[in-house]
Amino acid sequence: MTALAPTAPAADRQELRRTDTASVNRESSAATVSARHGLRHRAAPAPVRRTPAPPGREPAADPGDPTALCCAVAHAATEVLRGVRPLAQLVRSVSPEVYDQLETLARVRSAARDRRGAPPTPQSRSRVRRARVVRVAPDAAEATVIIDDVDRVRAAALRVELHRGRWRVVVLEIG
Repeated sequence: MTALAPTAPAADRQELRRTDTASVNRESSAATVSARHGLRHRAAPAPVRRTPAPPGREPAADPGDPTALCCAVAHAATEVLRGVRPLAQLVRSVSPEVYDQLETLARVRSAARDRRGAPPTPQSRSRVRRARVVRVAPDAAEATVIIDDVDRVRAAALRVELHRGRWRVVVLEIG
């Protein structure tokens, strides 16, 4: 058997409903009570203001895998150090600190070549042999790149980090 609760008269039930609605609405700032009808209304949601992207700029997309950048920068850096590639080609891919480091090292090697009277090493036979990239954080990765240089095999270690939605080399060591 189920026990039924005693029913209140209709006027009392409406009063209870108005009281319940008012107490609920006091707790919630998004709802208001209409005093005339005792009905609960929800306030309209605040408009979402979205600032459009500046002209010519797309919203930030996934930067993708940094392996290709690591290989390209390591290969280009070895060619810069050999004197067969201009350093300015790396300006967008490396941080200012790495750029300055490469500039100093390239100047020293160029002066050593000039003292010996040796021409820059030929461009042929330089290629990336192997690259390994490990993501150490969502916005950072570290890589090792093995490069078959003209007369030796070189190893390069790089750290890349996201900068304005693009991968950028922030540490570069070439052996």
